[in-house]
Amino acid sequence: MRALKNTLTALGVIAVVGVTVAVFAPRTVVAQVRAALMRDVDEPSRQAVVIRKFTTTSSFDTVYTVPAGKKFVLEHMNCTSLASSLYAGIFNGTLSHANIVFSVPVINVSGTVLVADAAARVYFDPGTDLNLRIFTTDLTTCTLSGYTVDQ
Repeated sequence: MRALKNTLTALGVIAVVGVTVAVFAPRTVVAQVRAALMRDVDEPSRQAVVIRKFTTTSSFDTVYTVPAGKKFVLEHMNCTSLASSLYAGIFNGTLSHANIVFSVPVINVSGTVLVADAAARVYFDPGTDLNLRIFTTDLTTCTLSGYTVDQ
């Protein structure tokens, strides 16, 4: 009987604290706490994808094919190069200006290393080939990162 009384008292205290936080805390705090607690529950199917391509000459290659039943979300692209100029872009399909999906901007041209870097949010359907076009004349590495989710 005593254990039941202690359990009920503890549950009552927890309920009072929860109501107090919900009523008196700023709405943004409550929303942020709720989002943090539900993040993994909302997207358990998320799987990280990192794609790296190294080249010393210009190239146009398929670097990733989105798996069946998944969508791929490209979130970030970064390229570094020892060349004097650099272009790197993602194409959906054949090599054509009409098929450019995302081009990463060069953000640093000082020193001996060119850096191209940008956040992105580009979606690709199942079975889509991501083709990476790189114009370069020297050591260049491009890294694409994102995730797949169940469709």
